[in-house]
Amino acid sequence: MLAQKTSEIKRGDHVKILHTAGVVGRVVALLGPLGPKGAQVYRVLIQRKPKPAYVEVLGDQLETVSSVP
Repeated sequence: MLAQKTSEIKRGDHVKILHTAGVVGRVVALLGPLGPKGAQVYRVLIQRKPKPAYVEVLGDQLETVSSVP
């Protein structure tokens, strides 16, 4: 896994949500500086069955991954 700075995360990137049990998703939207002290907020799509789930996450809680398991 290669880590990437959060400022370089863009729409379509596959990301791992830190401090979770290996949850991996895809960034579907950049919501802007809505977090504390202007932190970037991203909307992440997590593939779950039977329906996918969306979650909003601060940029410092994301790490890009080079491949999806």
